[in-house]
Amino acid sequence: MPEDVKPVGYVENESLLPIPINKRLYGTGTFTWMMFSMNVCIPLFFLGSIGLQLGLSIIEAALGAFLGNLATTVILFLNGLPGVKYGISYPVQLRPSWGFKGSKIPVVLRGIVGAGWYGIEAYSGSLAILMVALYILGYAGRDPVAIASAAFRYVVFVVALYVAFATIVTAKGLGMIARVVNVTGPLLLVYFIWLTLQLSTRQITPVGNSGAGLFSRSFALYLAIQTNFWATMSLNISDLSRGLYADKRGVRALIIGPVTGIVLTAVVASILGYYLTMYTGYSTPQEIILYTAPGVVAVVLGQVFASIAPFSTDITANIPALVNILTTCFKMKWRNAVVVAGFIGFLLASWWAVEKGPDIINYVSAFTSNYGLVLGPIAGIMIADYYLVRKNYDLRKLYANGPKDYWYGSGYNKAAIFTYVLSIIIIYAVSYVIGDITIVGVIPFPTSLSWYIGVVVATLLYFVVTKKY
Repeated sequence: MPEDVKPVGYVENESLLPIPINKRLYGTGTFTWMMFSMNVCIPLFFLGSIGLQLGLSIIEAALGAFLGNLATTVILFLNGLPGVKYGISYPVQLRPSWGFKGSKIPVVLRGIVGAGWYGIEAYSGSLAILMVALYILGYAGRDPVAIASAAFRYVVFVVALYVAFATIVTAKGLGMIARVVNVTGPLLLVYFIWLTLQLSTRQITPVGNSGAGLFSRSFALYLAIQTNFWATMSLNISDLSRGLYADKRGVRALIIGPVTGIVLTAVVASILGYYLTMYTGYSTPQEIILYTAPGVVAVVLGQVFASIAPFSTDITANIPALVNILTTCFKMKWRNAVVVAGFIGFLLASWWAVEKGPDIINYVSAFTSNYGLVLGPIAGIMIADYYLVRKNYDLRKLYANGPKDYWYGSGYNKAAIFTYVLSIIIIYAVSYVIGDITIVGVIPFPTSLSWYIGVVVATLLYFVVTKKY
């Protein structure tokens, strides 16, 4: 692979240049911990509560977590290999399939979803920070009801501090990200395993569900939420995999890291969230810790871990996706883009939409179940272009702006745009026929199977259209 790639016909943003082989940072161990820390966040434990609310049994919830995250991990692996091989980022990886200018379309779409998650994570971490601060200060005699009420009311001020700190850490670059996430992953998961065991020994009669059935609409909706949870990162995984060693070690890391850090972790966290909600009757991990953790030390440690976990997810998954929009479409330098992304994250944090615990669960459930419509066809186009049409990339052409390279008509690949639009139409048509349309506000969204339909349809359609025309 040539290391001396120089942009031709335009001025490239330095952060989008390929990472040379001698500057790769990650091996299997670091990448696995990175996936683990990225995945272990407060909303991950919402998934068990959502499964319980949908009427699923614990077996159905665990199976939905396994199948949904396994599907995402397969796409993540396929899209991550070009990052390992060429050292390129997500915006650059899109140029052969969407065109030099057209690549901005999926960058923006992925970044918008990432921005929404950035806000959710910022809110979740900030709520935990405020709860532990009020608890330590002895607010209202450490009355859990008073602390929870005050935290939901004043969390906006802590969101501002959270976003500021996340901005500073992210601006330090990939090396700083690796060091931070290496130490944050296990804490919250281990804590909730311990807390679940503690609660199981008390005189509590959990109320579970007998199960809605694997072929029920409830299970299909739950599968969609589990799948879409990391359908985001399955698109821009090259932003992280480009830092892996460019040999078999990198490929091995791209398998072990996601399977361990995403699939298995999601199953465990979903089971924990399910049981914790059953035992306590509370929906959010922050409230579960505040109301049920045994003693001052347990409450403080739990809330501290709850504030760390969303932070690691934001700096590895959500902020980089939003930064991609700013560096690609607005030609911002990395650090300037990170600052602007922080401001956007603050505005999108759900402090303006949440007044109590169940509100944030419903907010996340509605958000996660619907955006598969947007992301599925992008994944299908990327996979079809690399594995079925080209089978490899010319690294120099990825950085050449002209008609002889990945340019197409005026910089846009009409095959990708046509495929994307037609895939959306087909998703709506199939969802309408099977009665799987949900109204959000005034907008109808296909939910349960939209991501899966989008991946399959776009893969086949792009291949056919490209070969024919």
